[in-house]
Amino acid sequence: MRITVHVPDTLGPKLKQAARNEGVSVSAFAAKALEEYLRRTRKRVAGNRLLKVIRPGSVPPDTWEELEQVRADDRA
Repeated sequence: MRITVHVPDTLGPKLKQAARNEGVSVSAFAAKALEEYLRRTRKRVAGNRLLKVIRPGSVPPDTWEELEQVRADDRA
């Protein structure tokens, strides 16, 4: 599918250089980057939903602290 996007002037050269470094076209690089972003976003959303249903006593304390840190990092 063909989609046209506009990026800031400062991002264009960085995108082209990153694609060259990977040895792929700008389109292939952008598609891969978007897929990764969407995968991470789905994972974060699912994790946040899980965090809403578990309670501190339901997991070991160190695990709960780690989960809370991840949640805080997502809000930052």
